[in-house]
Amino acid sequence: MTVSIIICTRNKADSLKLTVESIGKAILPAEWDAELLIVDNGSTDSTETAAAAMALPGMPIRYVQEPRKGKGYAYNAGMAVARGRVFLFTDDDVRVPVDWIGGMCRPILDGKADAVAGGVAFPPDLAATLARPPFSSLRDWFASTDGLDRNSPGMMVGANMAFHRHVLDQVPGFDVELGPGALGFYEETLFSWQLLAAGYSIVGALDVVAEHHFDPARLTKEGLTDTGRKLGRSHAFVWYHWAHKKSRLVVPRLVLSLLRRYWVRCSNRISGNAGCGISVSGLRVEAQLAFYREYIAQRRRRHKYTLRGLAPQAK
Repeated sequence: MTVSIIICTRNKADSLKLTVESIGKAILPAEWDAELLIVDNGSTDSTETAAAAMALPGMPIRYVQEPRKGKGYAYNAGMAVARGRVFLFTDDDVRVPVDWIGGMCRPILDGKADAVAGGVAFPPDLAATLARPPFSSLRDWFASTDGLDRNSPGMMVGANMAFHRHVLDQVPGFDVELGPGALGFYEETLFSWQLLAAGYSIVGALDVVAEHHFDPARLTKEGLTDTGRKLGRSHAFVWYHWAHKKSRLVVPRLVLSLLRRYWVRCSNRISGNAGCGISVSGLRVEAQLAFYREYIAQRRRRHKYTLRGLAPQAK
């Protein structure tokens, strides 16, 4: 099989239908064949029933269950049963363009790259919100690819990425301690860095743009705070286990961040924004606090990987 399309999902049956519909409108090059794998990561809604009713012309759909909570587990479960030479990924809240399959996979099949980073944008309503402060400085929190280099992306975003199955000969799969359902983020980031460390290449196809229809609740104060904390925890994990960074000042910095949070909250009360205003500085403080707390917890462990490497740290 040429291409295995993999979607990991959890409790988003209605959105998943729209994602699959957009895949059905994508052009499959005549000489290729493809399959769609829907990996259900422990859904309790109607996902299984919805998946059973789905059909795409000329493309078989397989439903895979992975009950262990965490997107890393789901990714790995999908790849374990995929039959394609290329693995093409998107998410259950994404709408792909008509040129998606060829645009993302042809550079890999032509031998120009081992992996491809596609573009990610937002539908008009979400794009308008993200164009305004304070959200405009937080676009990368929502899988935006604005900051990626077109010639040398350096990483992939899971909403729109692809790589050849031979990458798994060297890269051990996605880390199950990262991503949604675990620490929250960085599962694709770490995988990308490991891919590059193994000598594989990533090229950009940022003009092949998928639309990210994320839940607007993520733009509330509570949603942004949760995102910031998950980013902080995930960053700390990678900082310690992958980069082997050390900090003897982590406790004083944690205390300083607590003081900064107190100052931000006092400032909001004085300005009348307490409980309703969204402060970017306050969100970044929450991310810092989560980072330092997670780093303190992780440094009690042995490094999971050799320094910027692929292998588990020797015991």
